[in-house]
Amino acid sequence: MKMTTTSRLLRFYLLGDVLVILLSLIQGGEWLLNTQIAFVCSLLITLASFRSYHTFVTRRVDARLIPDDKFDKYYEDDQEEDDEKENVTPRVAKVGFKQSFQNLALSYKSALSLYRILSYGVLFLAVLFLIRHDNLDAIAFFVGLSVVPLSSFLSVLFVKKGLNETNE
Repeated sequence: MKMTTTSRLLRFYLLGDVLVILLSLIQGGEWLLNTQIAFVCSLLITLASFRSYHTFVTRRVDARLIPDDKFDKYYEDDQEEDDEKENVTPRVAKVGFKQSFQNLALSYKSALSLYRILSYGVLFLAVLFLIRHDNLDAIAFFVGLSVVPLSSFLSVLFVKKGLNETNE
């Protein structure tokens, strides 16, 4: 059974959240409230970003704006034998200023997608809610916000480590 990237990341996020919950139980009730509200907001923002960029790439591929052969070469490289991979020199793509600006101009729709704007709005309202009820603990809130990015980073490290061990 092959796990998708999203389900693997969600498992790392939930594991990180369990650790933060345990820390919050030691610190007290306000910590638990702050970390969990921040975690949910961070998770919403991340999932909204995934969805908007997925939609962006899917539309570009469907419109044939991203040529298939451009990426086929990289997928074929992933399927080569280990001894052939050692002899391949890394490819570095040279992207000029004009190309970078065009990419930025084309990706603004995904950066300003409705889902992302709404999820940032939820974060803003959550902070206002905590301030209004005198429950905002900035350190606890930032700990809750950091669960998703740190879990993403750690999942990449563990996946790479697992791939390296299977290739040896």
